[in-house]
Parts: sequence; C-alpha cells; structure tokens
Amino acid sequence: MVCNLPIRCVFTFALLALATAPAQADTSVISRTQALRRDARYVAIQEPTPGNPRLILVDIARQKLYLLVHGQVRVSWPVSTAWRGVGNLLGSDRTPTGLFEIAVKMGAGLPEFAILNSQGPSGGVATPVFASHDLAASRFITTRLLVLEGLQPGWNEGGDVDTLARQIYIHGTANLGMLGQPASLGCVQMAPGAIIALSRAVPIGTLVLITPSLGNPEIIPGQPPAPGTIIASNSDTRD
Repeated sequence: MVCNLPIRCVFTFALLALATAPAQADTSVISRTQALRRDARYVAIQEPTPGNPRLILVDIARQKLYLLVHGQVRVSWPVSTAWRGVGNLLGSDRTPTGLFEIAVKMGAGLPEFAILNSQGPSGGVATPVFASHDLAASRFITTRLLVLEGLQPGWNEGGDVDTLARQIYIHGTANLGMLGQPASLGCVQMAPGAIIALSRAVPIGTLVLITPSLGNPEIIPGQPPAPGTIIASNSDTRD
C-alpha cells in the first residue's frame, strides 16, 4: 500500500496495530492457560489427592505462582525464587524443582510484615522495601510461612537434597520491589497480602509443583514419589 497522506498512513497503521494486538495477546493467554492445565492434569494423574482439588504451581521462568482448583486457574501472583537459579542441593541457595506438599503452616493471625523463622514468630516487624535491586531486603521471612516437604526420594527428599532440611518455604517478604524477579535464597517469596490469601485457600497436604517453565512436564523433574507419601487432604485452611 502506498500512502500519500502521512497522517492517514499513521492512522491506518494504528488501526492495524489495534486490530492485531488483541489477537496476539489472546493467543498468549490461551497458550499459557493450556500449559497450566496440562501440568495440572499430569500431577492429578500421577499423584491424585482425593478430597483436595487444589494445586499450587510455581513457574520459575515467569516468576509466578498459580493456584489451581479442579485444574482451573483461580488466581496468580508474582513471586521471587532464588537469585542463584534452580538447584536441589543443601547449601546451594537455589530453588528446588519437582513435586512437594505443604507440611506445616505458620503465622496465622500475624500482621503483614511480622517476621518469622523456622520456629514461628520472632517478635520483630520488617519494613517494606520498594527498591528494584535490593537483595538484602529478602533476608526476612514475613507474614505467613508454608513449609515444603519434597516427595521425590533422591531428588528433593532425603540426604543432601532434602527440602525440609534445606528449610525451603513459600513465605511473605518485605522485598516488594523485586517481586517478579529472582531475589531469594531458595524459597518462594510473595507479597504479604498474597501469602495471606494463599494460606487461607490451601490446607496442609496441598501439592506444590515447582517447574522451570510451564506446559512441559513430560515427567515431573526427578524421581517419582514413593508410594504412600502423599498426606491425606486436611480441611483446615486457616491462615
């Protein structure tokens, strides 16, 4: 097409851009939704949890956590996984991958920036940090703490890859400025409001799949869980 009137050309191209952009966005959303459903179906087939239709899926590539119920995405939040990347070894400060379950929940009723440790509330309160590159702000565990237990012996359970021994959690953070990018020492960090909502929504025993990227589980990374290791559903969803 040859345009002799520049203003009309600009207007025409703008209309074309508006016409095509939604289709591209829709394709991306559809693709991501299909990937989430594939992952959820895979986990449901491999490790069914009767009575608990919830699944937490952490996508490291996108730095997002999804809560699925009956295979459908209910909500998603930005997170921060390890700034050193992916890894299961003790002392690596990396985020482990594979299949886990929530073994313990701590912090119910605490204010948003209350500081916790592996024993529970510490009595301190963190100050929120909004800087975009302040890794030191990730040193505090705040708000709520969901303890992860690995379900794959030799991969994220037992020996020098044991997730409980590594103290890997999903927890709140004061480092709000880095959510959506890697910033932790291995844990999955969330905004205080997000971790409160998640803690309220999921019982102990809820499965967690941490994956390098969506839609390509093929096999869950690592060894299959040992028979009988899945905790039965617990209806207690108090935060």
